[in-house]
Amino acid sequence: MARSPLELPPAFLPEGFPGHVDFVKSASKLAEAPATSLPEVAMCGRSNVGKSTLLNTLCNRRQLARVSNTPGRTRLLNFFEVQRAMMFVDLPGFGFARGSLAEVQSWGETIQAYLLDRPQLKLTLLLTDARRLPEKEEQELLLWFRQTGRPCLGVLTKADKVSKSDLELRRRKTAELLFMHPSDVIAFSSLSRDGRDAIWRTILAACGVDLRSPPASEAAP
Repeated sequence: MARSPLELPPAFLPEGFPGHVDFVKSASKLAEAPATSLPEVAMCGRSNVGKSTLLNTLCNRRQLARVSNTPGRTRLLNFFEVQRAMMFVDLPGFGFARGSLAEVQSWGETIQAYLLDRPQLKLTLLLTDARRLPEKEEQELLLWFRQTGRPCLGVLTKADKVSKSDLELRRRKTAELLFMHPSDVIAFSSLSRDGRDAIWRTILAACGVDLRSPPASEAAP
C-alpha cells in the first residue's frame, strides 16, 4: 500500500503543550464565523462520539468544551484559538440530532457550507467510536472529503473501552471501511491519553506550525 500523505516522522511536544487556549465564539452559520486567517482544524462525527472530550484532552483542559450526555446537543460551530497559531472548530454532531426536520436540515447545511467554503480549513478529524464500525454516514462524508480534496484524519475514540487484542483489528477495519490508509486512523483514549501526541503531530504538520518558531502574533515586526 502507498505511503499515506499524513504519515509523519516523530516530533517532540513540550510538556503542557499547547498551553494558551481560548474559546472565541459560537456561530449558527458560516457568515457568523470569526474573521481570521489562522489555519483551522475541524472535528466532526456522530453525536456523543467524544468530540468535546478529544478537544479537552488535546488542549489539556477539563471543561474547555462542554461534554454532554445528551446526543445532538451541540448545534453550533464552536471556535477555539490554540496557542495563537491555529483554530479548533467543534462541528455539530450528526446521526442522533434532535429537533424539527427543518432544524436538522439547517445544521447539515451549516456543516456543509463550512467544510466546502472555509478556506482556512486545513484538516478535518473524523471521529468514530471504537466500539462500533463506521456506517453509511461516515463513509459518505469521507468520500465527500476526497472529492473536494480536503485532508482527513480518522480518530478512533474511546479506545480504552475495547480490549487491546481487539483494538488493532478494529482500527484496521475502520480504515478499510473508510477507504483510508491504516496509518491515517489513530486510536485515542482520553483516560490514558494514548494517541494524543500522534494526533498533534498530524495537526501541526497540516497547519504548518513549527513549535521552534513563535506565533505570528508574537513575532517581531
